[in-house]
Amino acid sequence: MQPISIYIHIPFCVRKCAYCDFTSFPGRSAQMETYLSAVCREMRAQAAFFGRRQVSTVFIGGGTPTLMSGGQAQRLLDALRACFDVAPDAEITMEGNPGTVTAQSLAAYRAAGVNRLSLGVQSLDDGLLAAIGRIHTAAQAREAVRLARAAGFENLNLDLMFGLPGQSAAQWAQTLSEAIALAPEHLSCYSLIVEEGTPLSEQLEAGACAALPDEDELGCMDELTERLTACAGFARYEVSNYARPGFECRHNIVYWACEPYLGLGCAAHSDMDGRRFYNPSDWAGYLRMAESGSPARDAEGENTRQDRMFERMMMGLRMVRGVDCARFARDFGEAPEDVWPGVIARDLRVGLMERDGDFLRLTERGMQVMNSVLVELL
Repeated sequence: MQPISIYIHIPFCVRKCAYCDFTSFPGRSAQMETYLSAVCREMRAQAAFFGRRQVSTVFIGGGTPTLMSGGQAQRLLDALRACFDVAPDAEITMEGNPGTVTAQSLAAYRAAGVNRLSLGVQSLDDGLLAAIGRIHTAAQAREAVRLARAAGFENLNLDLMFGLPGQSAAQWAQTLSEAIALAPEHLSCYSLIVEEGTPLSEQLEAGACAALPDEDELGCMDELTERLTACAGFARYEVSNYARPGFECRHNIVYWACEPYLGLGCAAHSDMDGRRFYNPSDWAGYLRMAESGSPARDAEGENTRQDRMFERMMMGLRMVRGVDCARFARDFGEAPEDVWPGVIARDLRVGLMERDGDFLRLTERGMQVMNSVLVELL
């Protein structure tokens, strides 16, 4: 049976960032033990239903998972290993906030089996960090990298954001250059998306913060990202992700390739054996579900064959390698060119897409207008 990936959501944080619309509960980390007990109950129930599947990747995300103590992380991963067959070479990632890690906690996470650390640095400019509500400073981010190396982490990702309010291309180049100098194995470079209902959205609407960079400035930032990462030996393998050879994030590739994953915890989503389902996103609702011993396994609304085909294209085209057309035809009985004959033929003709063996992928120019390509497919 095909191995699966597991995502575990830890919805605690010190303070909500101005741009964040993820499910998280600031100031409630005293309830961590109650929550982790619920996650372990859900874990056991799902393992009883789906079987003791082999797990190839684990991702502990949030929120701020590094609000867990080392002992709590150890118990969580021990429970996971008791329920599932976690592969000896499994990639086990934990997200962390540089303002919440210590030498002792990082050493304990590493001893528990976490072998990939993803630090939410976002910027190395203290003014921009304050503007988006981050709790750490640039100095703390650099120190977190040093502590992670001392704790034995040899696979380190730094999350960075560009397109921040008032940010210039020169500021982005400075942050990216300084991040590269910290010698991580992986960089995630995301363009800020302002989500409705977030504090940042309200600040921008009220004119209470600096304006966002315009399209020309964003284009310049994107070009700088490509150039500086390539010069430093990173290869772009997904629209926002860059890795040194052999350090691509295996867990995230599972999502982009539409392979099976099980989500555990509040608001977590799953795609298992043709079932699409998700957990309650409110605290009380999740605890009730976990206590009942009957976790979510129902369909996530109507998910038609056409929906699945579009999702496969949308996620696959995010990757530089593109969509595996042989697998697409095997799973759906048609090739992408048969499903979208006019759109794909035109995009191939005008140089937005190209064929590389069994893979259909966006060209460099196609990556720049990916949203327009996807709208045509939709």
